[in-house]
Amino acid sequence: MHIIIDATTTQDEMAFHGIGQYTKNIVLSLLKKYPDLEMTVLLFEGKESTLDNYIPSFRNCKVARVGKYRSNGFLNNWWYFFQFLPVIRREKKKGSIYFCPYFWRNFPAFLMPTVLFVHDMNLVRFNMYSQKGKFFNFIRKLQYWKTMYKAYFCKRILCNSNVTKKDFLRYLKRYSEKKVFVSHLGVDIEEKEVDISNLLPNDFSEKKYLIYLGGGINRSKNSMGVVKGYYEFLKNLQDKKDMTFSDCPYLVIAGGAFVKKEKPEVKEMVEFIEENDIQQKVIFTGFYEDEQRYSLLKNAFAFIHLSLYEGFGISVVEAMRSKTPVVVHESDVYKEVVGEGGIFVDGTREKQVGEVLFKTFIAENFTNDVAQKGYERSLRYNWEKTGDITYEVFKNLCGE
Repeated sequence: MHIIIDATTTQDEMAFHGIGQYTKNIVLSLLKKYPDLEMTVLLFEGKESTLDNYIPSFRNCKVARVGKYRSNGFLNNWWYFFQFLPVIRREKKKGSIYFCPYFWRNFPAFLMPTVLFVHDMNLVRFNMYSQKGKFFNFIRKLQYWKTMYKAYFCKRILCNSNVTKKDFLRYLKRYSEKKVFVSHLGVDIEEKEVDISNLLPNDFSEKKYLIYLGGGINRSKNSMGVVKGYYEFLKNLQDKKDMTFSDCPYLVIAGGAFVKKEKPEVKEMVEFIEENDIQQKVIFTGFYEDEQRYSLLKNAFAFIHLSLYEGFGISVVEAMRSKTPVVVHESDVYKEVVGEGGIFVDGTREKQVGEVLFKTFIAENFTNDVAQKGYERSLRYNWEKTGDITYEVFKNLCGE
């Protein structure tokens, strides 16, 4: 069995987001468990990949370079035809299958049997194809659907949740449900404490903190809901526990995306924080090392994620694996993935969020129980299982 896989999302701005993590881990899980599988990995030249330290140890893996690094954007189709497609034609063998973890880079569904992984239908549901204005949104929308309609010619579709599968079939009604499969993502987080003092205030252990981590910046992520809910939480602490503002827990917002103040969503958050004079309590860590993720999550009194829509929610499951209580928006995908392992709230109602955070903070027995259930739930999600489902899809396709 020969698979050609586009792994360029391990090199671009997606490398440490859910899509890049998926690409890295599905490649490694397949290579480790299935030595009979021959894999050609497509990568750019001259750009570091999160796979670089692993690929050389696998004899059943070949790297094929698709030319100079190109960032993900409006010219994706141009680079696909002039950089990717010639290499795909060269590497293709009799019986080869093309695996595309990220459809925006385009895929050769007309040339060879193709399996497409769909992470979510977020852009469609929120008409949010570009954040650069209406004109760019319209152009990007045309590009999106020009590429997405090629999914009809893919032999199989993989989705990261039943919610994503349902949404895919809702928007591409003519695709056969029998050819759409669900493989939940895994969790790749080392349960090892490291120093995080460079990211947090000196008194973080004493005053504690709520953490918001993971994901990009757009309207559907509802980052403002997190900040407003935290503000209500602060008011509850001062009103109901007579806690001084100085002694209240921090809100830690972790990730490089949140320091980009030119982003409208970030600007809105910063303005709200300044208007309500809570700058001293809201900590923007900026970029952090990947090995610091576990400690950031583990040492928080709770993790919060109020995204209105997700395909899976990998950062939520990572928090569950860190035995940290998770407070999440009552969306369908979190009901599917988190189940009884989290605390649900209407993320659009900040007062309700504040009340739930207050209860989470003061009720230690309650939060310990939630954290344990979340940890047990998180054990369902591992990359070996994801790899097994993916391999079976390839195997069945080869048998046709």
